[in-house]
Amino acid sequence: MTKIILSFAITLLISLYNACQIYATNQYQEKNTYVDTAYLSINDSFFSSAADELFSMLHEKSQYNLKRAEFLVEWAFYDGKIEYSDFCNEIDNTTTKLKHFILKNNLNTNELLFKLFSSIKYRTAPNYALFLFFTQPSILNEFKSFKYDFEDPTGKLNYDKLFVSKTLKTHSGQCQSLSVLYKILCDELGGHSALAFAPYHLYIKHIGEDGKWVNFELTSGSLVRDMWMIESMEVQTEAIRNGVFLTALSNKETIAFMIMHLLKAYHNKFGIWDSFTLQHTDKVLQILPNFADALVVKMNIHQYLGLKAKAESPKIHQDYIRMHQFEYTRTIQRLDSLGYTQLSEEDYNRNVAKTIEENKKLNK
Repeated sequence: MTKIILSFAITLLISLYNACQIYATNQYQEKNTYVDTAYLSINDSFFSSAADELFSMLHEKSQYNLKRAEFLVEWAFYDGKIEYSDFCNEIDNTTTKLKHFILKNNLNTNELLFKLFSSIKYRTAPNYALFLFFTQPSILNEFKSFKYDFEDPTGKLNYDKLFVSKTLKTHSGQCQSLSVLYKILCDELGGHSALAFAPYHLYIKHIGEDGKWVNFELTSGSLVRDMWMIESMEVQTEAIRNGVFLTALSNKETIAFMIMHLLKAYHNKFGIWDSFTLQHTDKVLQILPNFADALVVKMNIHQYLGLKAKAESPKIHQDYIRMHQFEYTRTIQRLDSLGYTQLSEEDYNRNVAKTIEENKKLNK
């Protein structure tokens, strides 16, 4: 009997001890555990759906379609309140005008085959038509050429200033919207063109009739040499060698760029970087580990989350803060090793204004 009582007492003491340990642990966690707000995302269904479709293109499970990709970004930003058919109508109407121009000027050999994108006499016919469309007032653009928009060119105040739909309506934009619009229209015409990065900049590259690359600078409406880009934008040799700058983007890289466009729109709309942006950026980098646009977004996310944690509870969450500092530093080092550099917004706008003025003098 004594042994039974003793055994019961020991069991009771152990249970009490364990209960005290659990209570103490819970109390400590309530005071000291940091809730990683990066994993408390907005869960916006429009952005999630847009990301799923864009990643389907990136993984080549669905066909590359830049027109559709741009629409998805705008559709998510506007909470699904725009229709794809309306977006396509604007693009298709412009494409039709450009086709007629090519036919009228005998730049192809057969109208029926032209509709099938297979018999353009000059392979640069779409590029020539688009050059005129963007730079020269004519019936193609309702006698209003496209201009650089110096007001909020990065979309910090209004992100939709970077949208193709806005550029089509106003005939004004900046390097991103103008270049993406050009690329969409060129794709629709069956021509060849590619987006390309420079510091703080996006422009168009295409193959000329002589088989050499041509650079079309849409912000100033001019054709420029690589050396002009290198000198005016201080491009490093390593960046060219590593394909960071002055290199034509592949279709896969173009869709990766559109995913970054979507994540930046998300950040602008909701004012945060969170798990949605971090996870999707990392997914892009798993496929394209040296894609600088994604590395810059990743750098910004880790900086934001680390500073946010430090401001909320700097003493308690040192490990969490150090983790983000480590990822932030490592990403910067990766960008440095690729030769990535960046101009300030002021320097970039100054370069654009200077180029526009030089072109005006040449055209007088």
